[in-house]
Amino acid sequence: MSASRKCPNCGKWSRWTQNPADRCEHCNSVLDPVAIAREQAREERREEEKKRLSINFIEINPDDAWYTQFFKRIGLGFQIAFVSIISFFLWLIALLAG
Repeated sequence: MSASRKCPNCGKWSRWTQNPADRCEHCNSVLDPVAIAREQAREERREEEKKRLSINFIEINPDDAWYTQFFKRIGLGFQIAFVSIISFFLWLIALLAG
């Protein structure tokens, strides 16, 4: 579907396929800067939600000392065991709830 839209920068009419990334034929500026800003804000919110909802496990760096790696592995084991137990209980509750 093809339409035309007035460029917010130069004020001339250009073809517009209703795609936020469409550009003006005359000045090559974006025809719908509000939609692009909205898409960027939506992407940033998605990334922020991913970071907020994810579980941050201990990271074991290969350049750490051997004793640091040892204690990090123990801590990571406790973290994994804790998450496993909580996940099991949540699964059991969901199973019993029907």
